[in-house]
Amino acid sequence: EDETNEKEVILRKTTIAYGLAELLMRTRTQHHCIDPSSLSLGVQFSIDNFVVRYSDVSPSSSSSSLAASSATTGHVDFQPRWKDITGVDMISPPILMNIGEPSFLRAVDSSNDDNGDGGDDRDVNEIVGRYLEVEFPTLPEAGTTSTLFAISQSEEDARCHLLGAILYELFSHRSPFPEEEGRGQQQQLGREDDASPRELEHVRKKSRSQTSSHSPLFDLGLPSSVCLLVRNLLECGDENEHRPEDAYDSLETVSKDLHLLLLDPNRFLFNHEQTTTSETNGGVQLLFRKHQLYGRENEVSLITDAFCRVSAGRSEAFFIGGFSGSGKSRLVNSLTARVDINEGYVITHKFDQISKEMPLTGVISVFNDLCLLIGEKRSRKDLLVLADDLAECFGVDFPLLARLLPNVDLLVLADDLSESFGVDFPLLERLLPNGQAISSHRPSRVDCANESDGQMNLRSIRFVLRRFVKVVSSKSHPVMLFLDDLQWCDNSALALIEGILCDGGGCSHLFFVGSYRSNQVTDDHGIFHLMKSVRSSGVPTTRLNLEGLTPEDLNIMVSDAMGMFPRVCEPFTDIVFQKTKGNPFFVLEFLRSLVDGALLQYSIPSRRWVWDEDLICAMDITGNVLYLLVSKMIGLSENVQLALKTAACFGIKMQESIIQYLSTIPEYSSIQSGMECVIAEGFMVKVGTTEFKFVHDKVREAAYSLIPDSEKNQYHCSLGAKIYSISKGCNVDDIIFSIADQVNHGTAQSPELRLDFAELNEMAGVKAVGCLDCVAAHSYLNNALTFLPSDHWKSHYEQSRRLCFLLAKSAYSCGGVEKAQGILQEILNQAHCLADKLDAYHLVVSILYDRGKLGEAYA
Repeated sequence: EDETNEKEVILRKTTIAYGLAELLMRTRTQHHCIDPSSLSLGVQFSIDNFVVRYSDVSPSSSSSSLAASSATTGHVDFQPRWKDITGVDMISPPILMNIGEPSFLRAVDSSNDDNGDGGDDRDVNEIVGRYLEVEFPTLPEAGTTSTLFAISQSEEDARCHLLGAILYELFSHRSPFPEEEGRGQQQQLGREDDASPRELEHVRKKSRSQTSSHSPLFDLGLPSSVCLLVRNLLECGDENEHRPEDAYDSLETVSKDLHLLLLDPNRFLFNHEQTTTSETNGGVQLLFRKHQLYGRENEVSLITDAFCRVSAGRSEAFFIGGFSGSGKSRLVNSLTARVDINEGYVITHKFDQISKEMPLTGVISVFNDLCLLIGEKRSRKDLLVLADDLAECFGVDFPLLARLLPNVDLLVLADDLSESFGVDFPLLERLLPNGQAISSHRPSRVDCANESDGQMNLRSIRFVLRRFVKVVSSKSHPVMLFLDDLQWCDNSALALIEGILCDGGGCSHLFFVGSYRSNQVTDDHGIFHLMKSVRSSGVPTTRLNLEGLTPEDLNIMVSDAMGMFPRVCEPFTDIVFQKTKGNPFFVLEFLRSLVDGALLQYSIPSRRWVWDEDLICAMDITGNVLYLLVSKMIGLSENVQLALKTAACFGIKMQESIIQYLSTIPEYSSIQSGMECVIAEGFMVKVGTTEFKFVHDKVREAAYSLIPDSEKNQYHCSLGAKIYSISKGCNVDDIIFSIADQVNHGTAQSPELRLDFAELNEMAGVKAVGCLDCVAAHSYLNNALTFLPSDHWKSHYEQSRRLCFLLAKSAYSCGGVEKAQGILQEILNQAHCLADKLDAYHLVVSILYDRGKLGEAYA
């Protein structure tokens, strides 16, 4: 309670100090509105010349002199809150100044107080700042009828110096000068009608020798920010050659600093407390604003305006380029809240450099996730309407949609669907092939080998998804699709997006956002073809490139992190900018590395951050954030590095089951504890209950670089082989792609291992077929054949026939007609009997029929 009262007193006095700075700054520019005979600085800059007004919270008084306010301690009967201050007035010349928050902020604050979850009774660490504004009811508005007078720097220095004296007395209850001299010099100057530059200089010289005689506010236990502000004001009285660099140069700067203290007192006003965390080891940590987007106001406006146009009934595409760490994803995430307010849906997918064989599956999966979002957000009544719309749009083609997006069964209940189609369908699975339920419709190898009906190529998938998005998106429920790291996306996934966006029938409520690393794509990359195609189809398209932060924006970021005035941080920010070029993620890691290396430290005696400028400037970090991350990682224990390298092999995400399997192997026995340390160090986070994720692409790249380039392929292959060997006989459906991707990096030497890898790739290929990802299926199945021996038609006849048929189907679905026909001819040549050739004949006829070669088909 005592600490709360102390903070309340400091907040109240800081509010008064802000009012004084604004008041004195305004009198400086309003000479023609004030009686010239009352312009003496000695009169104006006297603590007895001001009155503080409060809201009517006391029966005795609603105002008090500033001298009385400075003497208030916290143990008197009447203690107005800092939020009760309504104005600070000057007596001579008489000027009224109102001070308070904008009306809409006052309403929010009042609501919080009424609900009992706001106000000053909250925990001392939860004090909410205030955005204050001032108005002068007796003076004309600034910039209208006021005449600005040229003010010399010496006069401005004198004003700042005298303001410092007032604030010193306000916070300490005593004058900064010896009583008999300090008061005497102010009264002496007050007798003059005006203050000439020579008299101002006389005041400064006379007080200079006395400034050092006062007790520093720091010794009185006041916050370091207040001590620094008052000290820098008093230093304005020093000679130019003795003037410190941090001394104020104008009242405007003083007002900005005071406003900042009140806007975020926990960060800037009160001293930082020591915390015990893995990052600080009991010290004070940097206060990064995790969700703050610095220096991107124009970009936020552009992407927000684009989404608003989509909400009004118009599809758009928005492409964001930039270096890794430039804030592309954070810019997009700034729009999420607005989409949610508009009852829209946000679906996202991040492409992975490691798993480049599955981009099409990733895109399809986000639309499957869209079904879940719709089911969560829409009422049963809405879902009934949606069921009718889907029935009308798809009709008998609904099984194709159900196979492509299994979660669609959450949108269309069995009874609802039966009613929508006007047919008695007691079970939803009646609409599906072979009478299987949607949720369980995962084709087996035999299903995929024998089922040619219902095969979907890329063109079919585009057509189905286009119709689906057109039904579920609307003006009241727009859809935002965000695909991150498009540089790792293949042409099939880009073609799918193109087909959905370039809808001649008008898919009018889809907002597509794609981000990519501009330094890792060439002019012939499919991204630019997609941009051109979408734009030529009449879809409004915006292309944006994010650069590094400007020094000004970077300084705000550094100031926030250290909780220090921006003007004080500028020299340090200049060094940071030279090292990082303003890349936001690079800046964060660079600051952390400085703290780890004790080049940036929080000084307990001075209660502020200090840095070694010479050593920081001498650092050679090669202009790359990877250097900083790797330097930190190689200093960790071996089991932590093992966990990092293992996770990096699987891409940006890794399933927890992989760690569980590996932990049963002696050489990986400590990987679980290593993973805990990885999370504690902030390199990865736990997503849900089954997945680990790197916090940033660059962190994964740094972890991956711990493996020598010459050993990477073998490292992958060995890792995959070990997981496969210990998971045999288990259900590894959720990690089958991950295991196959590992073994496909290397080359197995033993025949037994090659057969295992062929089996593994066949399993992955079959699952890809079930996911309707023909590109991934073709890759896995082709790998499976590669691992078989050269005489596989003799030694592994059934597996060869099965693999070749699936490979032909996937090749045809990908558009490889000639390759499909070649594989089918191989089947016809090698098959033992007519029964083994029937499926191949059927697919050959289908291909010829689709290509319009009816004569050959019937021949």
